[in-house]
Amino acid sequence: MKRKMILPIYPGFLVVAALIATLISFGPAVTETHATEAGSIIEFVFEERVEPAEIAVVTVPLFEHFEHPEPQYTVDVFSLRFWSRDADGSPIEAYSTVYVPVVDTENDAPVFSFLSGTTGVGNQCAPSLEQPEIIRWGWYRQNMIAYAGQGIITVFPDYLGFNNDDVPQRYFSAAAEGHLMLDSLRAVRRLFEERAGEIPSAIRPGPGNVTAGYSQGGHAALAAADMNLEYAPEIQLSGAIGFGSTNNVETLMREAAYYTPYILLSYRSIYGADAIDYSRLIQPGWIPTLEEDVMRMCVDEFQLYFPFDGRDLYTPEFYDALHNNRLQRDFPRLKAILDENETGLSGHGKPVLMIQGNQDIIITNPEQRRYVERLRASGSDVEYVEMEGVRHRHTRPAGFARSVEFIRRVTE
Repeated sequence: MKRKMILPIYPGFLVVAALIATLISFGPAVTETHATEAGSIIEFVFEERVEPAEIAVVTVPLFEHFEHPEPQYTVDVFSLRFWSRDADGSPIEAYSTVYVPVVDTENDAPVFSFLSGTTGVGNQCAPSLEQPEIIRWGWYRQNMIAYAGQGIITVFPDYLGFNNDDVPQRYFSAAAEGHLMLDSLRAVRRLFEERAGEIPSAIRPGPGNVTAGYSQGGHAALAAADMNLEYAPEIQLSGAIGFGSTNNVETLMREAAYYTPYILLSYRSIYGADAIDYSRLIQPGWIPTLEEDVMRMCVDEFQLYFPFDGRDLYTPEFYDALHNNRLQRDFPRLKAILDENETGLSGHGKPVLMIQGNQDIIITNPEQRRYVERLRASGSDVEYVEMEGVRHRHTRPAGFARSVEFIRRVTE
């Protein structure tokens, strides 16, 4: 599916873009390939160059009152489409944005793949389409520019299913998310191998790679760690980072019910209607328009539409089973799916940084601490940081400096 790019207009954007287009030859704007090998490149397009002074300005709304990092590098921004694998292993196109620090002399840098928090499941909710000046989902473009401005090669994919008219976003699918993150790292490395002449920077990927994400993205970052050796053993995954990470889907459904319709629609599209029976899980009044509502509303709408408290959304039978540890007895098929899609606990042994705000209501501190203990017990060295006065949405700006230090340390 071809997609229309909606690009924020930063100060000096048009002038800089025109100058870069004049001074640098990138070859054909679009290169197509018929190969569907995971990580192979479909399309690579230059978007803009952002200077440090401009980065300092455009990232102000992201960092708000938290420490604002000083940009060290100019950043070139590209769109990149590549092949990945769906939840069932079949080929599927993925869309991402790549942020490359600009240097004059050859230098190695870590490669960092980051996935967003929940934005929705319909195509219109793809994180790459965010216009934060109108509706804020996370200032994601600015967030990624900030990382690249610190000298980190950064890739920001849209979840699988976005930019695709045939399937919804593969929401909280561990397999789809893990494939996507590892294939995004493969694609960036392939980009520098095959298309280096089209990248006007002497920077090159070093051996280290880190996956990271906010909320749902933390679930994906740990999914990649679980799948690394089996799915992409050539990728040296050095560590993973979660910001307000939601790794246990059952916990999320219990603590923040308004995400459940999106989870159920995603799992129904993957596992089938027999596995996900809305009538046993959701109160009858929500069901007639459930899928239509889920597909049309992005996060800023559905959090106001669906109830946060599961008693107002779930059937009494499901609410009771979910809150009293009886899913295995009463909903065994759903319980198996939820367990299959918990991430991080495979025994991968990767270092993990978990940034948690002590004012988080999406994944509460007691639940996050319990998960961290399980993660440590599975063999990971976990750096767990609880930040005073920080809400769920602020874990990224509050934890930015800590995450940059972690990336540099584990990829040395």
